[in-house]
Amino acid sequence: MAHALVVLSCLAASLSAAATSVPHRADTNDGIHLAINPSCGSFGGNFTNVNAGLKTSAVKTFVVFGDSYTDGGAHDGGPLPAAIVPANSTRAGGRVTNGPVWVEWVANATKATLMDYARSGAVVNHTLWPSKSTQSDFIEHTDLFLSQNHKLDPASTVYVSFYGINDYSASSTDGDNLPTAAAQLLARLQVLASPPTNAKQFLILDDYGRGTHAARGDAFKQAVFDGVGKMSKGGAKVAFVDFAPLWDAVLGANPGFKAFGYTSDDSCFDSTSPVGTEGECTDPAHTFYWLHGHPSKETHKIMGDYVLDVLNC
Repeated sequence: MAHALVVLSCLAASLSAAATSVPHRADTNDGIHLAINPSCGSFGGNFTNVNAGLKTSAVKTFVVFGDSYTDGGAHDGGPLPAAIVPANSTRAGGRVTNGPVWVEWVANATKATLMDYARSGAVVNHTLWPSKSTQSDFIEHTDLFLSQNHKLDPASTVYVSFYGINDYSASSTDGDNLPTAAAQLLARLQVLASPPTNAKQFLILDDYGRGTHAARGDAFKQAVFDGVGKMSKGGAKVAFVDFAPLWDAVLGANPGFKAFGYTSDDSCFDSTSPVGTEGECTDPAHTFYWLHGHPSKETHKIMGDYVLDVLNC
């Protein structure tokens, strides 16, 4: 409960200039809104959005693992820093964006405690990628969680995994180890599903290409999709969220970024590590990315909306 209160207070502080509440489909998101509805299907075929048994009304805790798209700035499951960009910085409380990340919106909307272990730059297993040898990974994140000996109720706890973006980018230079990465991601989910954690509910997300598509990336996504589908058949409650349709809709012509309220589908900064705010774009509130390749706080809000839609399929 203490963590939940921190999530709520951080969101309230960071959004006080823009909104006084955080409803789903909030019209206070600087006019940025979902212009598509996610299509949902079922496990057993090609990858798609699926909700096989997760009920948001039953969720009390989200335990979250991932990379910069999910990094809330804490990295250890503890309270998140306030999602406010300090002077001469571009990162809100250590996040690689200028406000809350998508999962903060989901946790807030469901009134759930958020335990975030995600870390910017993370991959599934850094030993697979020489170019990522110094980055953290899913194994490290889950090892930290397990070392803390939490006693969480499997019936009300959802374990979230959002990896693949950095694995896919590394595969361009380090060789196609994506099949192994997919297998190791699934193996790590099985660790969580085993004693002492005994996880029974999972939310798996993918956005490997961020608007680009490749056979090796699709194969990675399909392998993960098939694997969690088997977990669903085995009795786990599993949701799979594919962000590719959202990215395609914004970056493509149908319906295009303007339909979402954006004035640009570009980045507000050309780099992921600008010094201060020099060079900031003229309209950050209506620009798809904040730092290069990383969603703005407005985009994170509609990512959260998209996830909530899938969880209500």
